[in-house]
Amino acid sequence: MVNIDEQEATHLANHLGKTRDAFDTEYISKGESGRMVINAIPCHFLVGNSCSVYEHRFAGCKEFPAFDIPQLKKRLFTTYMHYDRCPIIFNVMEHLKLTLQFKKSTI
Repeated sequence: MVNIDEQEATHLANHLGKTRDAFDTEYISKGESGRMVINAIPCHFLVGNSCSVYEHRFAGCKEFPAFDIPQLKKRLFTTYMHYDRCPIIFNVMEHLKLTLQFKKSTI
C-alpha cells in the first residue's frame, strides 16, 4: 500500500486533467488519521506490468518494492501480496528460494 501526500495527489490530478475532488473520489481512500492511499489493488494505474503514469507516479511507487529500506520483515505481507503482479518481487523471491534451497512442502 502506497501512502500519498496532498502535493502528490494534486500533481497527478492535474496531469490527468481532473479536479482534486474527482481524483480523490475515483482513486483515493482516506483513513481515520487522514492518510491517503490508492483505493484499489492492483493500482488503477497499473496496466499489464507497467505504470501508466510512470513519470508522475507517487514517491512510494518510486521506491517500491523497497527491498533496500530497513525493516523489510515488517513489510513482508505487502511484499507477498504483490508477488504475482510485480516482476521485481517475483524475481527476487524466486532467487531467494533457490539461494536458500527452499523445499516445497509435501503436506
